[in-house]
Amino acid sequence: MSTTPFSTVTIYGPGLLGGSVALAVRDKLPSCELRLWARREQPLQLANSLGIQHTYTDARAAAEGADLIIFATPIGAFEELARLILPAISKTALVTDVGSVKAYVHRTTGELLTDRGRMFIGSHPMAGAETQGLENATPSLLQGATVALTNPHGVPADMEKRLSDFWLALGCRPYIMQPGHHDRAVARISHMPHIMAALGARNALPGDVPLQDLQRLAASGFRDTTRVCSGAAGMWADILWENDVAIRQVLNNCVNDLHRLIFLLEDQDRDGVLRWLTGARENREAIMNSAEEPAQLDALKD
Repeated sequence: MSTTPFSTVTIYGPGLLGGSVALAVRDKLPSCELRLWARREQPLQLANSLGIQHTYTDARAAAEGADLIIFATPIGAFEELARLILPAISKTALVTDVGSVKAYVHRTTGELLTDRGRMFIGSHPMAGAETQGLENATPSLLQGATVALTNPHGVPADMEKRLSDFWLALGCRPYIMQPGHHDRAVARISHMPHIMAALGARNALPGDVPLQDLQRLAASGFRDTTRVCSGAAGMWADILWENDVAIRQVLNNCVNDLHRLIFLLEDQDRDGVLRWLTGARENREAIMNSAEEPAQLDALKD
Protein backbone atom coordinates (compact mmCIF):
# COMPACT_ATOMS: atom_id res chain seq x y z
CA MET A 1 0.00 0.00 0.00
CA SER A 2 1.65 3.27 -1.12
CA THR A 3 -0.34 5.66 1.05
CA THR A 4 -1.31 5.59 4.69
CA PRO A 5 -4.25 7.07 6.58
CA PHE A 6 -1.69 8.56 9.00
CA SER A 7 1.67 9.99 8.04
CA THR A 8 3.37 9.66 11.44
CA VAL A 9 2.56 6.83 13.85
CA THR A 10 3.98 6.67 17.36
CA ILE A 11 3.70 3.41 19.31
CA TYR A 12 4.25 3.44 23.06
CA GLY A 13 5.44 0.05 24.29
CA PRO A 14 7.71 -2.40 22.41
CA GLY A 15 6.17 -5.59 23.75
CA LEU A 16 4.72 -8.47 21.78
CA LEU A 17 1.64 -6.64 20.50
CA GLY A 18 3.10 -3.14 20.23
CA GLY A 19 6.15 -4.59 18.51
CA SER A 20 4.02 -6.62 16.12
CA VAL A 21 2.02 -3.51 15.19
CA ALA A 22 5.29 -1.64 14.62
CA LEU A 23 6.66 -4.38 12.37
CA ALA A 24 3.39 -4.52 10.43
CA VAL A 25 3.54 -0.75 9.87
CA ARG A 26 7.15 -1.12 8.75
CA ASP A 27 6.16 -3.75 6.18
CA LYS A 28 2.70 -2.61 5.07
CA LEU A 29 2.99 1.17 5.25
CA PRO A 30 6.55 2.05 4.22
CA SER A 31 5.63 5.69 3.48
CA CYS A 32 4.61 6.18 7.11
CA GLU A 33 7.08 7.65 9.62
CA LEU A 34 7.14 5.02 12.35
CA ARG A 35 8.21 5.90 15.89
CA LEU A 36 8.62 3.55 18.84
CA TRP A 37 8.94 4.60 22.49
CA ALA A 38 10.24 2.57 25.40
CA ARG A 39 11.35 3.39 28.94
CA ARG A 40 14.71 1.68 28.37
CA GLU A 41 17.28 1.74 25.58
CA GLN A 42 17.70 -2.04 25.34
CA PRO A 43 14.49 -2.91 23.43
CA LEU A 44 15.03 0.13 21.22
CA GLN A 45 18.41 -1.22 20.12
CA LEU A 46 16.62 -4.36 18.98
CA ALA A 47 14.02 -2.17 17.23
CA ASN A 48 16.79 -0.37 15.35
CA SER A 49 18.19 -3.70 14.19
CA LEU A 50 14.71 -4.59 12.91
CA GLY A 51 14.58 -1.50 10.71
CA ILE A 52 12.66 0.83 13.03
CA GLN A 53 14.77 3.97 12.79
CA HIS A 54 12.90 6.48 14.94
CA THR A 55 13.12 5.36 18.58
CA TYR A 56 12.64 7.36 21.77
CA THR A 57 12.93 7.21 25.52
CA ASP A 58 11.53 10.77 25.77
CA ALA A 59 7.76 10.23 25.75
CA ARG A 60 6.81 13.80 24.84
CA ALA A 61 9.31 14.01 22.00
CA ALA A 62 7.86 10.81 20.53
CA ALA A 63 4.39 12.41 20.39
CA GLU A 64 5.44 15.70 18.78
CA GLY A 65 3.94 15.92 15.30
CA ALA A 66 2.43 12.40 15.35
CA ASP A 67 -1.05 12.10 13.84
CA LEU A 68 -1.69 8.61 15.26
CA ILE A 69 -0.56 7.62 18.76
CA ILE A 70 -0.97 4.02 19.92
CA PHE A 71 -0.73 2.99 23.57
CA ALA A 72 0.64 -0.56 23.79
CA THR A 73 1.96 -0.46 27.36
CA PRO A 74 0.09 -2.26 30.16
CA ILE A 75 -3.39 -0.72 30.47
CA GLY A 76 -2.69 0.54 33.98
CA ALA A 77 -0.01 2.86 32.56
CA PHE A 78 -2.22 4.49 29.90
CA GLU A 79 -3.60 7.35 32.02
CA GLU A 80 -0.23 8.36 33.45
CA LEU A 81 1.30 8.23 29.98
CA ALA A 82 -1.55 10.31 28.54
CA ARG A 83 -1.03 12.99 31.22
CA LEU A 84 2.68 13.04 30.53
CA ILE A 85 2.47 13.52 26.77
CA LEU A 86 -0.73 15.62 26.69
CA PRO A 87 1.05 18.93 25.90
CA ALA A 88 2.69 17.27 22.86
CA ILE A 89 -0.50 15.72 21.42
CA SER A 90 -1.90 17.75 18.55
CA LYS A 91 -5.64 18.45 18.65
CA THR A 92 -5.84 17.02 15.12
CA ALA A 93 -4.11 13.78 16.13
CA LEU A 94 -5.86 10.56 17.11
CA VAL A 95 -4.94 8.47 20.13
CA THR A 96 -5.82 4.78 20.29
CA ASP A 97 -4.67 1.72 22.22
CA VAL A 98 -4.42 -2.05 21.90
CA GLY A 99 -5.73 -3.00 25.35
CA SER A 100 -8.05 -5.96 25.87
CA VAL A 101 -10.44 -4.03 28.18
CA LYS A 102 -12.31 -1.04 26.82
CA ALA A 103 -14.81 0.42 29.34
CA TYR A 104 -12.04 1.01 31.92
CA VAL A 105 -9.79 2.62 29.30
CA HIS A 106 -12.53 4.99 28.11
CA ARG A 107 -13.53 5.82 31.69
CA THR A 108 -9.95 6.82 32.53
CA THR A 109 -7.66 7.60 29.60
CA GLY A 110 -10.41 8.34 27.09
CA GLU A 111 -12.19 10.83 29.32
CA LEU A 112 -8.91 12.48 30.32
CA LEU A 113 -7.99 13.13 26.69
CA THR A 114 -11.49 14.03 25.53
CA ASP A 115 -12.00 16.54 28.36
CA ARG A 116 -8.84 18.29 27.21
CA GLY A 117 -9.81 18.53 23.57
CA ARG A 118 -7.99 15.49 22.22
CA MET A 119 -9.46 12.57 20.23
CA PHE A 120 -9.46 8.99 21.49
CA ILE A 121 -10.90 5.83 19.92
CA GLY A 122 -10.24 2.45 21.51
CA SER A 123 -8.78 -0.48 19.58
CA HIS A 124 -8.39 -4.13 20.56
CA PRO A 125 -6.65 -6.45 18.10
CA MET A 126 -7.72 -10.01 18.90
CA ALA A 127 -4.17 -11.29 18.58
CA GLY A 128 -1.59 -12.53 21.03
CA ALA A 129 0.57 -15.38 22.23
CA GLU A 130 1.98 -16.75 25.45
CA THR A 131 5.38 -15.33 24.51
CA GLN A 132 6.43 -11.80 25.41
CA GLY A 133 8.63 -8.98 24.21
CA LEU A 134 9.76 -7.41 20.96
CA GLU A 135 12.04 -10.39 20.31
CA ASN A 136 8.88 -12.49 19.76
CA ALA A 137 6.97 -9.86 17.78
CA THR A 138 5.95 -10.61 14.21
CA PRO A 139 3.76 -8.75 11.70
CA SER A 140 1.95 -12.02 10.95
CA LEU A 141 0.44 -11.88 14.46
CA LEU A 142 -2.05 -9.32 13.14
CA GLN A 143 -2.87 -10.99 9.83
CA GLY A 144 -6.61 -11.66 9.67
CA ALA A 145 -7.16 -10.56 13.27
CA THR A 146 -10.39 -8.83 14.21
CA VAL A 147 -9.80 -5.39 15.75
CA ALA A 148 -12.64 -4.10 17.90
CA LEU A 149 -13.03 -0.30 17.64
CA THR A 150 -14.85 1.58 20.40
CA ASN A 151 -15.86 5.23 20.04
CA PRO A 152 -18.16 6.32 22.88
CA HIS A 153 -16.65 9.83 22.98
CA GLY A 154 -18.10 10.68 19.57
CA VAL A 155 -14.90 11.19 17.58
CA PRO A 156 -16.02 12.24 14.07
CA ALA A 157 -16.80 9.49 11.56
CA ASP A 158 -14.03 10.52 9.17
CA MET A 159 -11.42 9.93 11.89
CA GLU A 160 -13.05 6.64 12.82
CA LYS A 161 -12.77 5.60 9.16
CA ARG A 162 -9.10 6.61 9.03
CA LEU A 163 -8.40 4.36 12.02
CA SER A 164 -10.40 1.56 10.42
CA ASP A 165 -8.41 2.00 7.19
CA PHE A 166 -5.17 1.87 9.19
CA TRP A 167 -6.03 -1.51 10.70
CA LEU A 168 -7.24 -2.78 7.32
CA ALA A 169 -3.89 -1.83 5.82
CA LEU A 170 -2.16 -3.97 8.43
CA GLY A 171 -4.25 -6.99 7.40
CA CYS A 172 -6.83 -6.76 10.21
CA ARG A 173 -10.64 -6.75 10.19
CA PRO A 174 -12.14 -3.73 12.03
CA TYR A 175 -15.36 -4.30 13.98
CA ILE A 176 -17.25 -1.45 15.64
CA MET A 177 -18.52 -2.13 19.18
CA GLN A 178 -19.66 -0.36 22.31
CA PRO A 179 -17.14 -0.66 25.20
CA GLY A 180 -19.45 -2.50 27.59
CA HIS A 181 -20.52 -4.99 24.92
CA HIS A 182 -16.89 -5.57 24.02
CA ASP A 183 -15.90 -6.26 27.63
CA ARG A 184 -18.73 -8.74 28.19
CA ALA A 185 -17.84 -10.54 24.95
CA VAL A 186 -14.09 -10.83 25.63
CA ALA A 187 -14.81 -11.95 29.20
CA ARG A 188 -16.43 -15.02 27.62
CA ILE A 189 -14.17 -15.81 24.69
CA SER A 190 -10.78 -14.56 25.91
CA HIS A 191 -10.56 -13.82 29.63
CA MET A 192 -12.55 -16.80 30.92
CA PRO A 193 -10.66 -19.33 28.74
CA HIS A 194 -7.40 -17.95 30.12
CA ILE A 195 -8.70 -18.45 33.65
CA MET A 196 -9.81 -22.00 32.79
CA ALA A 197 -6.32 -22.72 31.46
CA ALA A 198 -4.83 -21.40 34.70
CA LEU A 199 -7.33 -23.45 36.70
CA GLY A 200 -6.33 -26.59 34.85
CA ALA A 201 -2.63 -25.97 35.47
CA ARG A 202 -3.18 -25.04 39.13
CA ASN A 203 -5.11 -28.23 39.85
CA ALA A 204 -2.98 -30.68 37.88
CA LEU A 205 -0.11 -30.83 40.36
CA PRO A 206 -1.53 -31.03 43.92
CA GLY A 207 -2.60 -34.43 45.23
CA ASP A 208 -1.25 -37.94 45.55
CA VAL A 209 0.00 -38.38 41.96
CA PRO A 210 3.82 -38.20 41.67
CA LEU A 211 5.17 -35.33 39.61
CA GLN A 212 7.17 -37.79 37.48
CA ASP A 213 3.95 -39.54 36.43
CA LEU A 214 2.38 -36.23 35.42
CA GLN A 215 5.45 -35.22 33.44
CA ARG A 216 5.59 -38.52 31.56
CA LEU A 217 1.87 -38.56 30.74
CA ALA A 218 1.31 -34.89 29.89
CA ALA A 219 0.70 -34.64 26.14
CA SER A 220 -1.09 -32.46 23.62
CA GLY A 221 -4.34 -32.27 25.59
CA PHE A 222 -2.70 -30.73 28.65
CA ARG A 223 -0.28 -28.67 26.56
CA ASP A 224 -2.97 -27.14 24.33
CA THR A 225 -5.59 -26.46 26.99
CA THR A 226 -3.13 -24.81 29.40
CA ARG A 227 -0.84 -23.05 26.90
CA VAL A 228 -2.22 -19.55 27.32
CA CYS A 229 -1.68 -19.44 31.08
CA SER A 230 2.07 -19.28 30.36
CA GLY A 231 1.53 -15.63 29.44
CA ALA A 232 2.59 -12.67 31.57
CA ALA A 233 0.90 -13.07 34.96
CA GLY A 234 1.18 -9.36 35.74
CA MET A 235 -0.61 -8.35 32.55
CA TRP A 236 -3.40 -10.85 33.18
CA ALA A 237 -3.80 -9.73 36.79
CA ASP A 238 -4.42 -6.23 35.43
CA ILE A 239 -6.97 -7.56 32.92
CA LEU A 240 -8.92 -9.43 35.61
CA TRP A 241 -8.91 -6.31 37.76
CA GLU A 242 -9.99 -3.96 34.97
CA ASN A 243 -12.78 -6.22 33.63
CA ASP A 244 -13.79 -7.68 36.99
CA VAL A 245 -17.56 -7.21 36.73
CA ALA A 246 -17.95 -9.06 33.43
CA ILE A 247 -15.43 -11.71 34.46
CA ARG A 248 -17.12 -12.37 37.82
CA GLN A 249 -20.43 -12.86 36.05
CA VAL A 250 -19.08 -15.41 33.60
CA LEU A 251 -17.09 -17.20 36.33
CA ASN A 252 -20.25 -17.55 38.44
CA ASN A 253 -21.90 -19.15 35.41
CA CYS A 254 -18.91 -21.51 35.11
CA VAL A 255 -19.16 -22.46 38.79
CA ASN A 256 -22.85 -23.25 38.40
CA ASP A 257 -22.16 -25.33 35.28
CA LEU A 258 -19.39 -27.26 37.04
CA HIS A 259 -21.76 -28.00 39.91
CA ARG A 260 -24.24 -29.31 37.37
CA LEU A 261 -21.61 -31.67 35.95
CA ILE A 262 -20.68 -32.85 39.45
CA PHE A 263 -24.34 -33.58 40.24
CA LEU A 264 -24.70 -35.53 36.97
CA LEU A 265 -21.67 -37.64 37.87
CA GLU A 266 -22.88 -38.17 41.43
CA ASP A 267 -26.28 -39.30 40.09
CA GLN A 268 -24.58 -41.66 37.63
CA ASP A 269 -26.53 -39.87 34.87
CA ARG A 270 -24.53 -40.94 31.85
CA ASP A 271 -27.03 -39.49 29.38
CA GLY A 272 -26.91 -36.18 31.22
CA VAL A 273 -23.10 -36.10 31.02
CA LEU A 274 -23.34 -36.88 27.30
CA ARG A 275 -25.76 -33.99 26.81
CA TRP A 276 -23.45 -31.69 28.81
CA LEU A 277 -20.47 -32.57 26.61
CA THR A 278 -22.50 -32.41 23.40
CA GLY A 279 -23.72 -28.94 24.33
CA ALA A 280 -20.13 -27.81 24.81
CA ARG A 281 -19.15 -29.11 21.37
CA GLU A 282 -22.16 -27.44 19.73
CA ASN A 283 -21.41 -24.11 21.41
CA ARG A 284 -17.83 -24.20 20.19
CA GLU A 285 -18.90 -25.02 16.65
CA ALA A 286 -21.48 -22.22 16.69
CA ILE A 287 -18.75 -19.71 17.54
CA MET A 288 -15.84 -21.06 15.49
CA ASN A 289 -17.74 -22.11 12.36
CA SER A 290 -19.73 -18.91 11.85
CA ALA A 291 -19.85 -17.36 8.39
CA GLU A 292 -17.18 -14.81 7.50
CA GLU A 293 -18.26 -11.34 8.60
CA PRO A 294 -17.72 -8.20 6.54
CA ALA A 295 -14.70 -6.14 7.55
CA GLN A 296 -16.72 -3.15 8.82
CA LEU A 297 -19.94 -3.74 10.77
CA ASP A 298 -22.53 -1.47 12.30
CA ALA A 299 -22.08 -0.55 15.96
CA LEU A 300 -23.45 -2.98 18.50
CA LYS A 301 -25.51 -1.41 21.26
CA ASP A 302 -25.29 -2.10 24.95
